[in-house]
Amino acid sequence: MIYLALFVIIAAIATGVYLWNKPHRNIEKSKEDFAISAIDFYTEYSTDENNSNTKYLNKIIIVSGIITELQIENTEEPTVALKTSDESMTISCGFDKKWINDLKILKIGAEVKIKGKCDGLGMFGIVFTKCNIEK
Repeated sequence: MIYLALFVIIAAIATGVYLWNKPHRNIEKSKEDFAISAIDFYTEYSTDENNSNTKYLNKIIIVSGIITELQIENTEEPTVALKTSDESMTISCGFDKKWINDLKILKIGAEVKIKGKCDGLGMFGIVFTKCNIEK
């Protein structure tokens, strides 16, 4: 009985260590699950958030749209916001600092394709993380 309990404890610890050290998913090199325009994406999300969460949450998505805002002053966490059908909402795309030079050449009003992981609907729109510019 003690051996069984000891085995279960060791197995649980080993599983925890494995999961903690498991490499993160490389969004840049992974194939996207969906490709959609920012306007269509936001329209779908705002119409049925629960269904959209089931469909898109934690999925890799290429979203194309018009840049409405560039926040590159904070080089550690730069973001690009894409226009949606609602002027008060955007698709906010967060980038790793390694993308700062690519982001510096972008202009507000330009069309861009961004690949990232969908984190769902936030207070000011849909949030994407681990983004990269698709060329």
